[in-house]
Amino acid sequence: MNIAKELLYPAPFYNFLSYISDSNVDGPILDCGSGGPFPKQELFEQLGFNNIGIECSEERLEMAQDYAKQHSLKLLMQLGDMRSIPFESNYFGYVYSWNTIFHMNKKDIKKAVKEMIRVLRPGGLCFVNFLSVDSEFYGEGKEQNPGEFVRFYGDEKVMHTFFTDEESDGFFENLEIEILYKEKRVLHKKLEDRIMKDSYIDYIVQKK
Repeated sequence: MNIAKELLYPAPFYNFLSYISDSNVDGPILDCGSGGPFPKQELFEQLGFNNIGIECSEERLEMAQDYAKQHSLKLLMQLGDMRSIPFESNYFGYVYSWNTIFHMNKKDIKKAVKEMIRVLRPGGLCFVNFLSVDSEFYGEGKEQNPGEFVRFYGDEKVMHTFFTDEESDGFFENLEIEILYKEKRVLHKKLEDRIMKDSYIDYIVQKK
């Protein structure tokens, strides 16, 4: 059977949707890091959600906008930095960041998490995932600070920040939230002629 890959989404998205379906909070959904060739914002658009995306990279924003045009999608997205989200407090019912926040250093990640909670309405839900130190490429690249490694892909400089299972909890300290769900995923994926190991720590939190 031929299934279009762009219509398939990672399992954690459906888990987040399950929590959303049990929620009675109104308000749009914010995608922090909505750019790239296959914008995940499409899933929420298909399901009829009012959703907005922000992306700090002009290049990745253009990729997502081109994808939307090619597939006749009306995806509302704009340039924006999740360390200083350009929306008022308590604006969104739901916020998520997928495979994005760990491309910043820990100081900026703390700012971003605080901002994601700020723009949530009371009772609203936030999904975010972190890179685990159990990923096989932990330690690759030049270490800037503990757990923060810079790698080059051609001329592109990319930060990867890794966390222990307990350390990632600390980014929610002193915030008015409750952790509803935490899962550590270890993925073994065949890539060409070898098996690659990735590991992530997923959270769903609720603003009090």
